[in-house]
Amino acid sequence: MTHKRKMIIGALLLTVGTLVAAVIWQFEKPGSLVWDDGFKYQTESKMSGELVTHDLPVVSSKITALEIDVKNADVKIIKGEQFKVTTRNWSSKGATQISFDAGQLTINDSEGEASRSSFGIGMIIRTNQITITLPESQHLSTLLVKSRNGDLDVEQVSVKTAQIMATNGDTKFERATFGDLMMTSTNGEIQLKRTSIENGGQIINQNGDIEIKDSRLPTFYAKTKWGDEDVELYHDLRQSSQSQAKLVVTSQNGDLEID
Repeated sequence: MTHKRKMIIGALLLTVGTLVAAVIWQFEKPGSLVWDDGFKYQTESKMSGELVTHDLPVVSSKITALEIDVKNADVKIIKGEQFKVTTRNWSSKGATQISFDAGQLTINDSEGEASRSSFGIGMIIRTNQITITLPESQHLSTLLVKSRNGDLDVEQVSVKTAQIMATNGDTKFERATFGDLMMTSTNGEIQLKRTSIENGGQIINQNGDIEIKDSRLPTFYAKTKWGDEDVELYHDLRQSSQSQAKLVVTSQNGDLEID
């Protein structure tokens, strides 16, 4: 058999194999090769992650402050009927740890291997998910968040003082109320919708857009170095110099929009 014929036969076999695999994937969707402390094959039905509702170490009414320290996890803080913490883990490593001391509930996920990769058609990266539900009557005096990799969503939460540091991931606040907000992000978008900042603070982004819509702000200073800037003053929004502003909003590389 000539070299040319071998190449032709090999190409035909590769084409047929690819077509068969594509048909099976479309109709059967048997699963994918994933990374979870080593390569493993998992069927699609078993790729939904492990959902866990954690027991609180204290009566929820005694919780006045919340600290979150995560390495690889999406975090969501929302309002609900009762105080609870649930996690969905995609990795077999790194259980979420919850502790309580002097009024502060601490949630730590920093030891986890949280991401998965699927090498089927394309690549899938999944992070663990942590959801903290606060009762309607729960108002936090302090919220501290440190996130290395993952998105942060804060919805309908009232906090007196919040300090948030995000390295890689988007941050979104919606219908939230803050007395003071100190927010820094290295890589990711920052978005505020229908959110109130009563006293002041800072919102600083290194690489990513900042978007503030339909929100109440104190006197603010807003500037981006490399990006488009669109600031529309309406109702009681007031802009000032940086030295006089109660809230400083800056982006190094990204668009800045306030309206």
